[in-house]
Amino acid sequence: MRTKALLLAAAFAAAGVATSVAQVYSVNAVGYVNVNLKPGFNLVSNPLDAASNVLGTLASNITGGVPDATRIFKFENASNSFVDAQYDSADNAYLGAAASRTVAPGEGFFIFVPGTAQKTLTFVGQVMQGTLSNPLPRGFSIRANQVPQAGKASTFGLPGQAGDRYFQWDATGQRYVDWQFDDADNAWLGPNNNTLPDLAVGEAFLLFRAQSAGTWNRTFSVNG
Repeated sequence: MRTKALLLAAAFAAAGVATSVAQVYSVNAVGYVNVNLKPGFNLVSNPLDAASNVLGTLASNITGGVPDATRIFKFENASNSFVDAQYDSADNAYLGAAASRTVAPGEGFFIFVPGTAQKTLTFVGQVMQGTLSNPLPRGFSIRANQVPQAGKASTFGLPGQAGDRYFQWDATGQRYVDWQFDDADNAWLGPNNNTLPDLAVGEAFLLFRAQSAGTWNRTFSVNG
C-alpha cells in the first residue's frame, strides 16, 4: 500500500547515434533531440549533456514557447518526495524549487503540459561517451539511458535485484505500467511477456531499488 500511495502521489503531485534513433540529429558528438510531450504528465529524461543541465533551463526549450501553467517535477531520493515549479509567462520563467535543480544525463523529471495540444521539447548538448556510470540509489529514483539511444533498459545493462520494481509511465493513459525483478528467473516479470518495453529517446522511468544502492554501467561510443 505504501508503494502504491507513493506512486499515486508521484503521478498526481507531480508523470543517428544508433539505428533505432529517429529523432536524434548529431554532428560528431554534439546534437539535439526532439521529445514529443502529450497533454498531461510526461516522464522525460535528459538525453544530452547541455551547457546547463538546470531543470528550469532544460524545460524551457518548447517549440512555440512554454504554455503558461506548465509544471515540472523533480523527484529527490533523499527526502522521498517531489519538488516542483510552475511556468509563469509574466516572469518568463519557472517559479519554484524544481527550477534550480540539476537533471544530468541518465536522470529524468515529470513535466505537466496544460491544455489539449501536443508540444515538442528540444534538448541540445553533447552525447555522453566512454565508460558511463549511472548511480541507482536505494528506494525510488527516476532514471534513464545516459545516451540518446532507444531500446530496452535491460538490453543496455540495467541491473536488478530481488524485489526491485520498474515503472514506465504511459502518457496516453496517464498511468504507470510496472515490472518486478525476480532473482530466481533473473528477469523482470510483468506485461509484454515478462520483457521490459522499449524506452524512446528522451523517455525516463521510475525505479525502486528494494535492497541496496547500485550502479548502471555501460560503455558507449558514437562510432559504435
